[in-house]
Amino acid sequence: MTAITRNNDSSAITNSANTESSERTMAIESYLEYTKTILPTMAKSLGRQSIKSANQLVTWPIHNDHCFQRVVLDTICQAPWYDVIPSPAYKNLSLEQARAAKALCEKIANNQVCLTTLNNKSKAWRNKQAKFDF
Repeated sequence: MTAITRNNDSSAITNSANTESSERTMAIESYLEYTKTILPTMAKSLGRQSIKSANQLVTWPIHNDHCFQRVVLDTICQAPWYDVIPSPAYKNLSLEQARAAKALCEKIANNQVCLTTLNNKSKAWRNKQAKFDF
């Protein structure tokens, strides 16, 4: 004799949506904490001095929260973020975008990506002059 079980698909869908919404909210909060507090604090503690990481000098070309937000969002969009995400961006990030923003912030904080390169790409997408150091 085979037992027949009934799955409550609507309950599973609701739980999945709640989980995704919660994960999205947490990723956005993390992105905001990194860009508003952690990364600017790290930049200020470095000042304009270079630090040595993995046998190379690492400099931080940006120091303000809005600059970190611009670089992170432009990088995940591969374009000026406002061409892809409605404003205000943090309220309109998809789950995938929020995850990518959080992951990129973590990489920046751990010097796993070149912030100068990311900043220059962001400026290029916006047709702004990159800073030249001679």
